[in-house]
Amino acid sequence: MTDGTPPAAAGPVTAARPTAPRRRWHGLWDRVSLYLPLLLMGALAAISYGIVQRLPPLPAAPDAPVAPGAPDYRLEDFVLRRYDAAGRLESTLRGEALAHYPDRAMLLVQETDLERLARADGHRLWARAHALQTDDARTVLHLRGDVRVVREALAGAPQTKTTPRLTFEGQALTWHETQRLLESDQPVRVTRGADVLTGDRLRHDEARGITEVTGRVRATLAARP
Repeated sequence: MTDGTPPAAAGPVTAARPTAPRRRWHGLWDRVSLYLPLLLMGALAAISYGIVQRLPPLPAAPDAPVAPGAPDYRLEDFVLRRYDAAGRLESTLRGEALAHYPDRAMLLVQETDLERLARADGHRLWARAHALQTDDARTVLHLRGDVRVVREALAGAPQTKTTPRLTFEGQALTWHETQRLLESDQPVRVTRGADVLTGDRLRHDEARGITEVTGRVRATLAARP
């Protein structure tokens, strides 16, 4: 039974599209993705910090004192050079072995070769010995074993400042740096040019240019023209 109203014409049915929510989520994801690397780095840093805080502390390295009579450092087949304020070479020290003993404040060099350039005086001083012993201040040098000390003119120095070659030889010689004094209480041999002098004790004052040989003294003097 009908009420006389004609039925509505049938047509296509279209579902509504939820475009607005999708756009909102898509925009939110874009913003989050921009900060995602930073968030991951922060999380890793927090995890690493937590792991480090839970690790036990490293034990402190124990101080190992140097045993009495033992060196605190050594050098082998070494060359040490010293320069002045102008960058010119002042001295060279070579040796087969070097050892420093802190309990005695002593430096010991084996098979040593020492060279010093005194440009103000126009001379070169070099020394060789089986052993060199000095204190930490390096003011006194004790040379032992087949010692040979040579003082000669420096290459290029004016002739007015130079003196004949002077050689000191013995088994024990001591050089005092501050006083510029070379001395020995054992037999020595002194050669000056062609003159040779031997004795039991030596005292050579470099500053005053005076050499004293005492004890049983013998001299061989070359004839002068």
